[in-house]
Amino acid sequence: MAEEWGADLFGVADLSPVRQYIEETFGDELLHLDKAVVSAVFFPAGVVNQIREGPTHTYLYYYKALNTRLDDIALRLANRLYREGYHSFPVPASQRVSEDKLAGIFSHRLAASLAGLGWIGKNCALINPEVGPRLRLVTVLTDAPLPPDQPMGDRCGKCTACMEACPPGAIKGVAFRPEDPLEARLDARGCDAYQSKVRVSFGKRVCGRCLAVCPWGEKPKRRGYGGKGRLTGDDGGSENRDSGTEAL
Repeated sequence: MAEEWGADLFGVADLSPVRQYIEETFGDELLHLDKAVVSAVFFPAGVVNQIREGPTHTYLYYYKALNTRLDDIALRLANRLYREGYHSFPVPASQRVSEDKLAGIFSHRLAASLAGLGWIGKNCALINPEVGPRLRLVTVLTDAPLPPDQPMGDRCGKCTACMEACPPGAIKGVAFRPEDPLEARLDARGCDAYQSKVRVSFGKRVCGRCLAVCPWGEKPKRRGYGGKGRLTGDDGGSENRDSGTEAL
């Protein structure tokens, strides 16, 4: 059903292995919801690739459009789960809740990586084998007993394209490890300060060069008609399932 509402990918994450991290980072208000249903909508690669040279208004337009679609998907899904008798909480697709850090009330990337939609790259974005980091995410937390998908391993290897392209040098080129703090991979204050400078010259806070230069998903993979554009078992991610997720 998530696909019928406009999602290109979806998966289910078991949050129990990262319960302590969630409590330490986001508090205990949502700890009773131990599953996350994550949906993704692909960002047009041509639009993202344009920002290699700097921000564009086209990128900003679709950034907002994708977030609107994702929030609609999350709202529908949360209400569907509630009608089925389960608690649910839709996490906004894009919401900064503090000036002190670049974060919302929950990490979509963490949930998506646990749901097998990709891995967290050196640029701190979720990287999907098909489209790379050219996608947006939304999460619905729930206590529904949905069978979880399996995470996939890091595939960045020795690539440092994102680090080399980062204008303020905020990306450190360090592979993601869940036990490491964000500071080990990213100078978040440096990233934030650079985007504030861009707002002065461009009118909006935006960068995204680390997304545009990622070789994963840079060019489309040709396939026959009828492909659903989602991960396959060969990629280590989600498949069309005959379990409860298919009804969502």
